[in-house]
Amino acid sequence: MIRLRLAIALFVASAYGASAMLGSVVPQPGVFYVSNYSAQGAHTDYDLARQAADAWAAANTLGGSVLVLKPTVNQTCDAVPLPSLSSQGTTSIIGYGSGVSSIVKSAACAASSATLSHQDAIGPLSRGLYQGFTVDANHIDLAACELYGMALTTFIDVACGDAAANGDHEAEFGNHDANSVGWMDNIYLYDLKTFDSSATGSGAVLTPVWSGGALAGALTVNPGSSAYSSYARAQIVGPDLYTCSTIPTLTLTLGANSLVSGAVVTAPGSCSSTALLYILVQDGPPVAYSAKFSNMADSHVWGLQATNSTTYGIGWLSGSNNNSIYNEVPSANQVIQITDNANGNRHVNTTFYDLGEFGASITSQNGTFQNPTFEWNSNSFLNASGYYFGNDPRVFHDWMVETSHCNNTTQEFLPVTLRAGPVANGGSLPSGVNLRNIEACDGSNAVYWIAGAP
Repeated sequence: MIRLRLAIALFVASAYGASAMLGSVVPQPGVFYVSNYSAQGAHTDYDLARQAADAWAAANTLGGSVLVLKPTVNQTCDAVPLPSLSSQGTTSIIGYGSGVSSIVKSAACAASSATLSHQDAIGPLSRGLYQGFTVDANHIDLAACELYGMALTTFIDVACGDAAANGDHEAEFGNHDANSVGWMDNIYLYDLKTFDSSATGSGAVLTPVWSGGALAGALTVNPGSSAYSSYARAQIVGPDLYTCSTIPTLTLTLGANSLVSGAVVTAPGSCSSTALLYILVQDGPPVAYSAKFSNMADSHVWGLQATNSTTYGIGWLSGSNNNSIYNEVPSANQVIQITDNANGNRHVNTTFYDLGEFGASITSQNGTFQNPTFEWNSNSFLNASGYYFGNDPRVFHDWMVETSHCNNTTQEFLPVTLRAGPVANGGSLPSGVNLRNIEACDGSNAVYWIAGAP
């Protein structure tokens, strides 16, 4: 109870600033407890508590409301968006920790766009506090979390996951209005985690077999150490992919104990160089982004974790500018672990773990990665590249990557790839791309692009 009172006090302080601490009269939020409600028909206790909290917020648009979850599973059927009132008030949600309290989509209910959402706002942006719970779409809703149209909002220890297969994202922050209505700014994210809880295989390694630039087959080097699911898939990746006029495709085959037994070539493709092409094996429901940021600017993020095998682990899309991002960890062989298409983002102490094709894909004009680290499971590592500068070279104005480390080594690791192909260690870079002290990760202990070197 003391912890909940502190959280509510934090909400009041964050929403109303110094005036809340100096004795000024500020609107007090209504507080509602899921445990005080009982399910009625298709509406769960959480749904009815949300209805009451949302109604209070609508009637008290400055103070808003706070919903306190049960310290267990809180089922939802309605998946109603949080109030977007064109005022700073909305419904905040507080739980007992992401490993204790959860909001889970009921299996008997119809799919919706997101299990927990806040829509774009016209006018003043909503302010809230979201702390200590997991949102589980139960592979029914298209996303777990979609938070748009907010400002000066804090998220602490929140997890979002289990989106339906072929969804766009597990969680998205920002807006999807073409005119940037609902632009998100001054958001504070602490320990956000995106995930999928499905049982998945791991450890499989396949080697492509080439014939005259066409994919002829795949040799199984390692069938894996745990059973793969029906979502298991494979694709050709690597720095030489730019040489392919048509990209080869293949389908995995599973053998005894659902381990990988090989692959069937579905399109041989045509590539002029195949030395740096590999087969990436993934498993779990396919989703485009684990964590996606669209038009979220001037915000602060600490400890972001993207833990499921998606196309993009973390996406900083155009309009998500000038964010300070500390200790983000994509960690599940995503094809591209972090894509940064926005300007002015500062990534500090990033850990790229078990990267698929590229650690970071950089297509914006300016930004920084400071003190990043690469680490992988040596038994199943693909020969990936650290940084992919994938835009027209004339686009880059001031991109800096400095003091890049490796906790593992392999002779095939390539620190940098451009749109025109890999760059030799210490080689020339486009104007506006600045590298300083980049470890080679090839076992040589070499450091390239040394600061101050001629």
